[in-house]
Amino acid sequence: PFIPVEFSVAAYRFGHSQVRPSYRGNFGTSATDTTVQFFALLFDSSAVDPIDPADLRGGKRAPRRFIDWQTFFDFGDGRARLNKKIDTKLSTILFALMGQPPGEPTSLATRNLLRNLVLKVPSGQRVAKAMKLPQLASADLDDLQPFHLRERTPLWFYVLREAEVTEDGRHLGPVGGRIVAEVILGLLKGDRQSYLRQDPDWTPTYGQNGSFSMVDLFKAADVVAALP
Repeated sequence: PFIPVEFSVAAYRFGHSQVRPSYRGNFGTSATDTTVQFFALLFDSSAVDPIDPADLRGGKRAPRRFIDWQTFFDFGDGRARLNKKIDTKLSTILFALMGQPPGEPTSLATRNLLRNLVLKVPSGQRVAKAMKLPQLASADLDDLQPFHLRERTPLWFYVLREAEVTEDGRHLGPVGGRIVAEVILGLLKGDRQSYLRQDPDWTPTYGQNGSFSMVDLFKAADVVAALP
């Protein structure tokens, strides 16, 4: 099995458009009082404490940044917060990435588009044609005409716009969804230790009504603390 550049450099980067500039990491000492809950920017260059920086860049273990998963997954208590839709809009915080070498672009969008060029990723239209899937209409990409990219759209941008136009940003469209699904399933089928190879007819029995969600997984792992 291998991971094609159409996946690693383009389609699987759809999550970049869903990133918010800040998140509620946990509820602190109260599930209702927002003044004691931990909110933080994803990256904050002014968060200079080397032991416990006041952002969410990771790499440092501190109790105040332990995650309460009720914000990120729906446990039925009304506290989950929806992520951003999949579209062609990025949070401003992703245009100033931290820790980049001098002279390198700090914009995530710029870096993604440069990777498309360097690794010679085919355009979204070419990929759609090769897959025999419907292509986006030129009118859906009119904003790219000044850059001469309307007919040869970088695959990363194409996947985002496709989700935005065809699925209202709720999930990937035909091209993006197929690339992501085929690669992940291909890796599972190629892994001799995976369930798809060891026991392809196996289905999870934990959960309700034959379904097994991330919430079920968290509960089974006993990693969800009761809220204060």
